[in-house]
Amino acid sequence: MWGTTAAAVRRLCAAGDVRSALAMLARGTKSGDAALDVTACTALVNGCCKGGDVAEARRVFDEMPLLGLAPNEVTYTALMHGYFTHGQREKGFALFEEMRRGGVEPNLYTYNCLIGEWCRTGEFERARSLFDEMPVRGIVRNVVSYNTLIAGLCRHGKLWDAAKLLDMMRTEGTRPSIITFNLLVDGYGKAGKMSNALHFFNQMKAAGFQPSAVTYNMLIAGFCRARDMTRANRALSDMKERGLEPTKVTYTILIDSFARENHMDKAFEILAGMEKAGLEVDAHTYGVLVRALCMEGNMKDARKLFQSMGEKGVEPSNVIYDMMIYGYGREGSSYKALKLIMEMRQKGLIPNSASYGLTIRVLCKDDKCQEAEALLDDMETVRSFAGHHQNFIASKSDSQQKDGR
Repeated sequence: MWGTTAAAVRRLCAAGDVRSALAMLARGTKSGDAALDVTACTALVNGCCKGGDVAEARRVFDEMPLLGLAPNEVTYTALMHGYFTHGQREKGFALFEEMRRGGVEPNLYTYNCLIGEWCRTGEFERARSLFDEMPVRGIVRNVVSYNTLIAGLCRHGKLWDAAKLLDMMRTEGTRPSIITFNLLVDGYGKAGKMSNALHFFNQMKAAGFQPSAVTYNMLIAGFCRARDMTRANRALSDMKERGLEPTKVTYTILIDSFARENHMDKAFEILAGMEKAGLEVDAHTYGVLVRALCMEGNMKDARKLFQSMGEKGVEPSNVIYDMMIYGYGREGSSYKALKLIMEMRQKGLIPNSASYGLTIRVLCKDDKCQEAEALLDDMETVRSFAGHHQNFIASKSDSQQKDGR
């Protein structure tokens, strides 16, 4: 019975059927025959966390000693990761202290999990302290340990420190992965330091890695950000020569860059290439073009593009509607702006305050005071509902925390 129950729970968790696994635990506990082992309970904790029910994961964790089972480092790490993933970082760190007090030694994955959380909030001294503690505790750092720290440093602009970690990896005998190089290419690209980005791009190839479409997208985005469209196009050509097809992300990066530079003919040429390649043009890509047309006051073409979205089954987002309203408001087309607000409301979308404010001002300027007053009432209704909704969410969150849920 012991082996079969534990194995069944592990199988159910692996299949994603955590509820059935929990029911099996409950039945066994009730009958006094909860034949589980630490691995099965850890699978339950992990399954509950992945399903978003961290409170249930904690309940299973707390029930383990009652079943004569002591949570191990894997169990602790699974729950800790669950806390971090679902925004309960203080509980995650408290669990780490509980783990240490209980004499359970953290493993590689525990350290990687903690380093990742400290990096997420930019607390690099704490992250580095744990990173440096690993070899002292006999834990061999792996490529994930390094990549986690490099990713955090790049995300917060600490590029020199990130690059030094690559040197440290090599000294320590840990082979960088393609992810390591991608992180550095992306980090330097976002900082506009394209000579450094190209340096790590070339190092990647020298290390025996073939740049992926993701790598090229990062490189192209960097050149676009630096407004160097010649080198962006060169990177695109190199990408194709290597047999890599441009992705939806590639096209959108280029469309966005050409649109921001007001090269609309080139932006639409890229859009046509994207459609010819059979790639789905989503609301984000359309939004880039709509924004550019509205900003230059070309509402005729903006409207055509907006209407074509519906014809192609792409639903405009709040952002696109608000941009169109801004365009019409700026040119003084009060009724066109008002019509779009009414269309949004009918679809259950909520215009932003700027859309309401601009349309009300333009209506007033056109002496359409009745429509302006009605729109003002609608704005107040929306704000009131949003306020009540936020209060409800806050109250519910407070209640759940008090209940330990």
